[in-house]
Amino acid sequence: MAKYVFGIDLGTTYSCIAYVDETGRETVISNKEGDPTTPSVVEFENLSNVVVGKVAKENAFINPQNVAMLVKPLMGKSDHAGTFHGEDKSPEEVSALVLKKLALDASEKLDTEVKDVVITCPAYFGTAERTATKNAGEIAGLNVLEVISEPTAAAIFYGFAKEQEEKTVLVYDLGGGTFDVTIMAISANKIEVICSDGNHELGGKDWDETLMRYLYDEFVSQTSFDGDFDESDKQALRLKAESAKQHLTSRNETRVAVDASGLRASIVLSRETFDELTSMLLNETLEKTDVAIAVAKERGYSIDEMLLVGGSTKMKQVSESIVKKYGMEPKVLDPDEAVAKGAAIHAVNVYIHNKESIEPKPGGDPTPSPSINPDDYKEELAAAPAMIGIGGRSAAKEIVFATTKSYALEVIVEGEPKCCNMIIKNNPMPDGAVRISRTFGTASPNQESAEIVVFENDFMDEYFAVDEDYKLGDATLELPGNLPAGSPIEITFELNTDGILEIYGRDVTSGKDVRANMKVKDNPMSAEKVEELKEKSKGIVVV
Repeated sequence: MAKYVFGIDLGTTYSCIAYVDETGRETVISNKEGDPTTPSVVEFENLSNVVVGKVAKENAFINPQNVAMLVKPLMGKSDHAGTFHGEDKSPEEVSALVLKKLALDASEKLDTEVKDVVITCPAYFGTAERTATKNAGEIAGLNVLEVISEPTAAAIFYGFAKEQEEKTVLVYDLGGGTFDVTIMAISANKIEVICSDGNHELGGKDWDETLMRYLYDEFVSQTSFDGDFDESDKQALRLKAESAKQHLTSRNETRVAVDASGLRASIVLSRETFDELTSMLLNETLEKTDVAIAVAKERGYSIDEMLLVGGSTKMKQVSESIVKKYGMEPKVLDPDEAVAKGAAIHAVNVYIHNKESIEPKPGGDPTPSPSINPDDYKEELAAAPAMIGIGGRSAAKEIVFATTKSYALEVIVEGEPKCCNMIIKNNPMPDGAVRISRTFGTASPNQESAEIVVFENDFMDEYFAVDEDYKLGDATLELPGNLPAGSPIEITFELNTDGILEIYGRDVTSGKDVRANMKVKDNPMSAEKVEELKEKSKGIVVV
């Protein structure tokens, strides 16, 4: 049986899974319902049976207390996505059920196991969010090869399957819950990320919520309703707002019927009104786009093409505003499927790279990463990178990622605490990872430990004022205790291929190395908890 690896676009509102077949073609796998994308909605019938996808979304307005949706913005930020049948569920658990649905349906369709995956996340996700994304995959029983940024995945698909010329491409990615803008240099043998920006809390859901408020106000105006909608009415209104938004992609006007408390209003909504209501949201994406273009320009790059990715780019206001502001007609690249297809291509590359890393080398034994299990890479893939592309003409490309956040260490400068950026946002990661070491001195004599306080930020300066809002976490480095002030301590920040930060400390005097287990500020999930939930997930029936 052929061995496949998979790419998964885990979205706020919709998710998608793809693979590369034996001919080298990137293919989205439709779910059991026959749809290429699956709503990221989970209905808990009980604690052992859940419904994921279209039916769960349809049931959201009749059974809202048992439906989880729009959990992606909570990833890495909260440990609570809701309480269902008396049990609290984390965003990772809910996301794992969406992933499980995608994997089960794909497995049944292809008659093969879905195990090895690359999962995408917004480019603007930091360490906590990316860790949560990887944990969700592991809870679902998947082997997460890597977590990569959504715009990068889209550009990989574009670069492998569509484009062979040397170009600088801006990827404008507006999904259901997140917005990213990423600029990349694409050539025949290389894809290089130049810079990225965005807002992982801004997406199509915000357009829906703006429209919901408008429809509610119009309903009140027509019916003189005095009160609040209950949860069922709110869910029904959300679905109608989303439907109206979709209708306006092909119409200049649509009619929305709103029902609540035995009252009904028929509201006419024009595209012009919709555009006016949401202009501030769109302008925010354009401001982020301007920032990215400015960074690229400073580095000597000018934009040759703009690429639209993400379901929310189907709104006419997006392409019209880009043409008006930048004088460039954007290309539309499979808005709902490009990210999953690019992730599938990357999964092939990662699998083969990992497989090669564990094979014996001339003159010595292989030294695989501790995170690589050799048993996972015994099989040969059905497709190789050289096969991928139109007519098999695309050879394997080198992919150079860039950091999407800056990471700083709290230090004392002239008696004052400061944050010292060790890793700078938008710096290249030639091997998919970056490792930076710097030596600092102890603050006082006979210091028994050094507190390593880490900040995740978007500043590109070497030093900035300490701000607890940017604190990622902290760790303690134990010291001999008899050192004079100023004794050297080497601190290493390593940003791995998943975009997850790892910290190492070394007391230079004693030569003692310590891998600092950072206590992350934003509700980390322990490895033990992940394993516990993984076992628990095996007993949950997903349909």
